[in-house]
Amino acid sequence: MESPSQIPPRQDQTKPSARSLAWTILNDMEPRRAWAEDLLTEALHRNSLTGADARLLRELVFGTLKAQLFLDYVLKSFYKSDSTPPRKIVNLLRLGAYQMLLLSKIPPHAAVHATVELAKGKMDARQVAFVNAVLRSLGRQGAPALPPREKDEVAYLSVLHSLPAWLVRRWLERFGWEAAECLMHTANEAPPVVARVNALRGDRDAALGLLEKQGVEHAALEAPMAVHISGGDPGQIPGVAEGWFYFQDQASQWVGYLVDPEPGQTCIDWCSAPGGKATHLAELMRNQGHVWSHDVSQIKLRKVEENARRLGITCLRTATSVPKELRADRVLVDAPCSGLGTLRRHAETRWRIREQDLARLAKTQITLLEQAASHVRLGGHLIYATCTTEPEENENVVNSFLKQHPEFTLKIGPGANGNPPQSYWDSEGFFRTYPRHKDMDGMFAARLLLSGE
Repeated sequence: MESPSQIPPRQDQTKPSARSLAWTILNDMEPRRAWAEDLLTEALHRNSLTGADARLLRELVFGTLKAQLFLDYVLKSFYKSDSTPPRKIVNLLRLGAYQMLLLSKIPPHAAVHATVELAKGKMDARQVAFVNAVLRSLGRQGAPALPPREKDEVAYLSVLHSLPAWLVRRWLERFGWEAAECLMHTANEAPPVVARVNALRGDRDAALGLLEKQGVEHAALEAPMAVHISGGDPGQIPGVAEGWFYFQDQASQWVGYLVDPEPGQTCIDWCSAPGGKATHLAELMRNQGHVWSHDVSQIKLRKVEENARRLGITCLRTATSVPKELRADRVLVDAPCSGLGTLRRHAETRWRIREQDLARLAKTQITLLEQAASHVRLGGHLIYATCTTEPEENENVVNSFLKQHPEFTLKIGPGANGNPPQSYWDSEGFFRTYPRHKDMDGMFAARLLLSGE
């Protein structure tokens, strides 16, 4: 996919509507094997969309994706046959139903009219009539009742929260009803906009002063350089272009403090792109020492390099492979995972990940941990992190690794500097956050010491 900087702006003066763009994005995700966020960024750039139009586009895309299972449950009750319509029609109906049922600011009749008008420009008369009939029936009759909770609690919660039944079942079994439903609820919330202040530019108070002068709503968070930003387009926040901020969830920021690098050390971020944690390590090291940003994709590493330049970082080096003889003080494996701790940020994850994928991902994660472990110096630390909630990818991976590598030991709880605080560590010695926990993403991490004993 082209990066946004490579995409020329549209030359015509007629911009497509937010609804039209949202429908295009939903249709393009599967054939282009693309993520909604990437397609949305591309659409915003191509069409110079800003302000209310940009906010509506984001709401339509991510709202429709999050509510997909619920919307399909509703819409199927209005199909006259058992067959599923073509994908482009299904996506248009989802888009229309989302506006009718879940967007209170859009009158239902206006949502129906706008959706049918979209259909007229892209479909034949029969298909337009079908879209019109389904949405008008929905408008008259309303959504059908949910599956009876007393008969099948999993089915009820799956439709209510628009989550796959297998994930609902797992969360109920592991966390109990109250905590599990809290997780389900937060999966459909709008994620907070959180930035990390770049310590190489100045301290957090200086950054907050910059936001204050520009009238940007903000609040300091618990992590030392974390800031919550409210309202407006994050890309237009003053100081972003100048390298004062990097957008990164607070849970992810805590991982950098868990790594706890020191100036002059050598660190490796093993699965680095787009560079949030690697650049944070460089900042914590005061840009003194060596940070190797490793990833298998050279294209993805270009984004790391762009971020490093914007942040004024010079101690970072990108590489698709690192020298076999290299030994580092800190090696971070931010492993590719199911991403089930970030469902509110990546809405389509819930539809792309299947329960059987967890075992497959765990095999990859153990392989990556094994590879990275060979680059830890004696007395150094190996840190394993994921943004998932599931034990197959978290403690099971770490415990399996430790059984095969007795030279590594689990370092339990916060270090000497107290970061992250004790409240984020469980009884087994693992760092954990959940989306319900202080409005953060779900993260897991473990810190392992190579003692050589």
